[in-house]
Amino acid sequence: MKAGLLDASERLNILLVDDQPAKLLTYEAILAELGLNLLKAGSAREALELLLHNDVAIVLMDVSMPDVGGFELASMIRQHPRCEKTAIIFVSAVHLTDLDRLKGYETGGIDYVPVPIVPALLRAKIRVLVDLHRTTLQLQRLNAELEQRVAERTEALEATSERARASEERFRSLAECMPHLVWEADAKGRITFHNQRWYDYTGSVPASPVDASASAFAHGDDLERVVSSWRAALDGNGTPGIDYEARLRRADGVYRWFHVTGEPLIGPSGELMRWVGTCTDIEERRLAEARLYEADRRKDEFLAMLSHELRNPLAPIRNAVQLLGSEEPAGTVLAWSRDVIERQVKHLTRLVDDLLDVSRISSGKIQLRMEALDLSAVVAGAVETSRPLIDERKHELTIDLSATPLRVSGDLVRLTQVVANLLNNAAKFQDPGGRIAVSLAREGDEAVIRVRDWGAGIAPDMLSKIFGLFEQVERTIERSEGGLGVGLSLVQRLVALHGGRVVAKSRGRGRGSEFSVHLACLDGVRGHGAPRDERSAGAAGARSLRVLVVDDNRDAADSLSVLLRLHGHRCSIARDGSSAIERALAERPDVVLLDLGLPGADGFEVCRSLRKHGLKRTHIIAITGYARGEDRQRTFAAGFDEHLVKPVEPRSLLALLAELRVDA
Repeated sequence: MKAGLLDASERLNILLVDDQPAKLLTYEAILAELGLNLLKAGSAREALELLLHNDVAIVLMDVSMPDVGGFELASMIRQHPRCEKTAIIFVSAVHLTDLDRLKGYETGGIDYVPVPIVPALLRAKIRVLVDLHRTTLQLQRLNAELEQRVAERTEALEATSERARASEERFRSLAECMPHLVWEADAKGRITFHNQRWYDYTGSVPASPVDASASAFAHGDDLERVVSSWRAALDGNGTPGIDYEARLRRADGVYRWFHVTGEPLIGPSGELMRWVGTCTDIEERRLAEARLYEADRRKDEFLAMLSHELRNPLAPIRNAVQLLGSEEPAGTVLAWSRDVIERQVKHLTRLVDDLLDVSRISSGKIQLRMEALDLSAVVAGAVETSRPLIDERKHELTIDLSATPLRVSGDLVRLTQVVANLLNNAAKFQDPGGRIAVSLAREGDEAVIRVRDWGAGIAPDMLSKIFGLFEQVERTIERSEGGLGVGLSLVQRLVALHGGRVVAKSRGRGRGSEFSVHLACLDGVRGHGAPRDERSAGAAGARSLRVLVVDDNRDAADSLSVLLRLHGHRCSIARDGSSAIERALAERPDVVLLDLGLPGADGFEVCRSLRKHGLKRTHIIAITGYARGEDRQRTFAAGFDEHLVKPVEPRSLLALLAELRVDA
């Protein structure tokens, strides 16, 4: 390769440093598409050895590593002359203070990447740094060529004039081919050359009065930084070089962010001769960083709200447990404690279910059970679900249903969930004793369900945001009315899956709000009401079952066993995989309630072993916190008959066992 030129396909070395092999594989997978040569080190010693034997453009390292941490390793790297300009990016899985970030920058780091890593953002950062590194190499090689050209002119000006002209043409050709705004300046900082991309961007023309440095096009808020950077570089005879970020005005008046760099050309006697530099468009990177910052801010707010919402139900549960532990709790105390625990567990379950529903919809893994529905059944089911909260807050509820059936194609459970969420919001976001109106009517080819309240209302600037994930009108713990800010996002996504839309209206804060759900009508199709729960029947008049409860959580296993005994079943308990296999083969139970996360052999191994040893007729039920479709497929593949998600609703479990009792 000729001096001064850099093949764009040349593979640069990127060093990945982390003491966890799995994370190294993750970085490698994220960066694979960039076509870079990825070097991996599991310790500071390995990293330093690789740096001694390889030219490395970028180092991506974890902050927290045993023996030598990321900051200390960065200081060691910076001390070696060949690594003075190597870009260092820190990766951290913990929240860093400003002092931590300052320490990182002082040790030589140029950027931070938080965990969990956003692959697209990491690739964007690496791609920009790779472009800058390639540009720097191009400039360095160009400077070397220019230095050689000056030396040749000094030795024999006439003999080298032709080669100098060819070199100048090559420099100009290279500058015109680069995807950056390229500039050249004399020792005093006066511009002597711009490539065509500069003129295309700024709208200026060569040799015109506005054919000037970046300061002539810089945003007013950035001008001081531009001027001070140039002044420092000129006063220091090229040290430090030019390196700053500023907004430059485009020909149409729009400002975009650029990373401006300049390399000094030093003469044989150490004097500053000229500058060669580039302006690289980083507008997309800055926008991505802004979006990431906003997402990080919303994540922090959500985590604070999540902590608050999860702690709220725990306080009454703890109080109820304390009362149950008193020496002689009265019957009313027992009943009150039971009701408190049941209500709060339902609340916790609702929070978790909302989060899981949003996750399933976002990943495209939710499945709707579509059928022809009469929307009056949807409204009735939603009112039944929300009635306790409405009555608790003493609201007046009015219902206005269409005189003729309005049928749509939809999932009864999910549409009921949609309307119930809207009713719950209407109940929560107005003072006790308020009003809620629900109506169902046909408008053109659409069936429209409207839920109106006369409560807190919505500010105009929030109407376009309230359907965003984790958004609430006022996201503060002090103003929290319960919930995580996912309800309306869930409503919109579920309705969209039905091919419908949700519209929010409000006349402003304190003036109430109205949400309308619009769905396409089905004409001439017979609708259905709520599907019959097939497991609600046939619980009586059958023999008890022998049930083996397998769970390493003592309280979970014991409480479930007590519940089943109270309903006539004979129970035994195993607390690990090995004892579960031994007890099941000895007792040959009718049912095994099997937790998946067990010490020793896990639930999958236990199930496969029981099937292998002849327990073909035993009904084995998986009890787990995993509820994804692939989790269910895995349990059924292992030989389970049912897959129940924690916390298991006691009525559902007893109804399932009742069916088995009838069939036994």
